[in-house]
Amino acid sequence: MSQPGSQEFQNRTVIVTGAAGSIGAPLCLALARAGANVVANDYGCSASGEGSSSDPVTELVEKIKAEGLVAISDTHDVSTEAKAIVDAAVAKFGQVDVIINNAGIIQYGDVETQGPDVVEKIFQVNALGAYALCHYAWPHMKRQGYGRVVNFTSDSIFGMVNSSAYVMARGAMLGITRSLALEGAPHGILVNTVAPSAFSRLVADVSKDLPTAQLEWFKATYTGESNLPVIMALASEKVALSGEIWNSGAYCIGRDILGTTKNITDINTTDDCLKAMEKLKEGGLDWAEPKSVPEFLGFKSGQI
Repeated sequence: MSQPGSQEFQNRTVIVTGAAGSIGAPLCLALARAGANVVANDYGCSASGEGSSSDPVTELVEKIKAEGLVAISDTHDVSTEAKAIVDAAVAKFGQVDVIINNAGIIQYGDVETQGPDVVEKIFQVNALGAYALCHYAWPHMKRQGYGRVVNFTSDSIFGMVNSSAYVMARGAMLGITRSLALEGAPHGILVNTVAPSAFSRLVADVSKDLPTAQLEWFKATYTGESNLPVIMALASEKVALSGEIWNSGAYCIGRDILGTTKNITDINTTDDCLKAMEKLKEGGLDWAEPKSVPEFLGFKSGQI
């Protein structure tokens, strides 16, 4: 988080979706304490996206205002009303400087039970909603020559059973982050992704069968607050990196890598391919982290 007394977000307007959650609530408070104008957006629903209530986000904003800080509540649905969220920020504060795409829902089930309707519902909130906010805020950021976008992905992208719809949506944020980082670079707009780890309503169901001691350790160690230093760094004026994938939790930071190896050539038969696959799995070949399609093609062709 910011240093005590720091005002590094002074005069910056920050939209935080999923604002009433385990990460969103302490994040909104920390941003406000660092001088930000906070737009706390939360539709209010269960982990699966059912139901709605404005009470949690209203109470959060009242708490922020009680400290003499600046925030407004917004209960628009990010999956269908992203423009209204941006319009509310601009109407109140005249600008949008930072978007933190924290909103997310999950529904557990295997591939046989999760039909396209489930996938669509989760994708609309976790991926399309994030994209839509960027779409509507982008002209404002371009005009002012400044912007920060913090997208959310998940450690589940490495593989997690009974959650394909959720993983699909979180995985989508990797490619869009790289693409928006390229588009934003000429305009001072930096875009990164973070995979936070925190005990929340999204993981409550799958955590309930853990031994009591392990569950209590998880709750105490992976708090929402333990992700804030990384998220706030990515949202700050000080960050210079863009198009990166980070992970956080337990007051730690790591970097996730999206890379590729050199090609193995002369693959003419199925057996050639199978042997090459084993060699590629063994490692030891030259590899790179392309940040664009031209870099990828350049590396593969030997021009980079």
